[in-house]
Amino acid sequence: ANRSCLLLLALLSLSIQAVAALIATCSRSNVVFVGGLSEDLSSTKLSNEFDRYGTVVDVSIINGGGKQQPYAFVQFESSESAQAAIESAQSISFKQVKAARPIDRSKRKRSNTSREKREAELQHLRDVCSRTNLILQVQSTHVDRVKEFLTQYISKNESIELAVEGQSRSSVKNISLVFVSTSDPISLANALSKSEHMEIIARAVKKLHIVQPGAVEADMSQAEGCDIVVKDLTRNKIESCDALESVRLQIFPPSCQGKVLAAMDALDDNVLAAKLNPRDATETISLMQVYKHNGKSSVTSTDALVMCGVSKSINDYSIHRECPKTAKEGISRAYFKIKEAVSRYESERVDFSMESYRDCIAIDFGSAPGGWTKYLARDAKMKIVHSVDPGYLDPAIEVDNNVNHMRMKIQEAIPSLKSKIQHDKDKIKVFVSDACLHSMSAQADFLLDAKHQGILADEVFFVLSLKCTIGHGKATFDAQVEQTVRNLKDRAEISDLSIFHLFSNRIGERTIIGTLK
Repeated sequence: ANRSCLLLLALLSLSIQAVAALIATCSRSNVVFVGGLSEDLSSTKLSNEFDRYGTVVDVSIINGGGKQQPYAFVQFESSESAQAAIESAQSISFKQVKAARPIDRSKRKRSNTSREKREAELQHLRDVCSRTNLILQVQSTHVDRVKEFLTQYISKNESIELAVEGQSRSSVKNISLVFVSTSDPISLANALSKSEHMEIIARAVKKLHIVQPGAVEADMSQAEGCDIVVKDLTRNKIESCDALESVRLQIFPPSCQGKVLAAMDALDDNVLAAKLNPRDATETISLMQVYKHNGKSSVTSTDALVMCGVSKSINDYSIHRECPKTAKEGISRAYFKIKEAVSRYESERVDFSMESYRDCIAIDFGSAPGGWTKYLARDAKMKIVHSVDPGYLDPAIEVDNNVNHMRMKIQEAIPSLKSKIQHDKDKIKVFVSDACLHSMSAQADFLLDAKHQGILADEVFFVLSLKCTIGHGKATFDAQVEQTVRNLKDRAEISDLSIFHLFSNRIGERTIIGTLK
């Protein structure tokens, strides 16, 4: 019993010593915990609040989640300064100020790795910004398609030299930024705004911004960040505010506009704010928040990047396309899909022109409500379009004299057409299908079956939508499509085949175009 008591007293003594050591350690800490911060308090203001007690080395503000208020860690150069701040806590307007236990950062492997990754990402983006003079606001699901469209289609068709420098996710939900360098950003922006290109990219690109290379370290969601951006704009981007006539202001994200305007109003001469006139603008100023760290740790000036630009462009470069807000929207989407497909194919295959199929006979399988039939009958001016679908076509399309609506399945339509075709001139030269099928390979099966049954001409131009029904992710979908294409080539003589991920395609959908011989 005596031994047990002695052992208990020894353990208690050790515990007391451990607590004392911990208290002593905390008292020697040069880091102070500050609780109960306001939502709009910046790291600069917090640093200014505490620098009366000694040199502040670092301030880290942690954004609270839900109902939790933000809190911070203030690191002083010395533990004496930290202790002075704690002892004067009553005179500081915060709910809680106390010593923070020092942390050995070398042991925080996960945190250090994350920080190093973020710093590398930020440095890479700085390098990208140093070469960029045009930024595209893009729907995040369409980034790869936009990059391909720029490098393979626009660069070739508009004879404009350009390079896609990089991409990043923005602070706005579902919006990413694509960074482009070009010798003439205004010409490129004007080219993308042409009606024929706008029809294609309107689903993906929301707005274009002409900027000047280089980024400013600032956060436009904070007033002090807007002050930094506006001062950089007037000192380094605009030769003279007096030289500006009337200005349109483009700010991204738009939620920062109020703070930017306030910063402009605060300028000593206030000339820039007086020049704002979006309706009759002769120049455009773009301010783009291209990076902002969205983690739980603080957002300081080095955690956020802004690109600025002043251009002599009178356009606001908002990309839009008029689409019906009715049941006919399905027709519109399908119509633009085949229109984009043919346009892209004509650009890629210089020896091909859809005009060469004018007055030919076409079949549209899975046609309802009629978008592809509309394109074939009116734009491509086919002699006859056999529009095959058990469903109904839009009445405005069905009444066209060159549309033959066959309200049946393709399995029934092929033998029906076979019994009516008497001469080679009646055979089908254009085969298109946007049908939704359980198996992706079924699209190719019906094309080859129509060839085997003798209703197709010797050479047939085809456009097929291949829709992935299993798996997820771009790599998985691409692999499935490539396998289907290989199988098709193994079973028939196919030439000039191209695979597109169109803007009008859904994520798991690809369009293949070629010639069946």
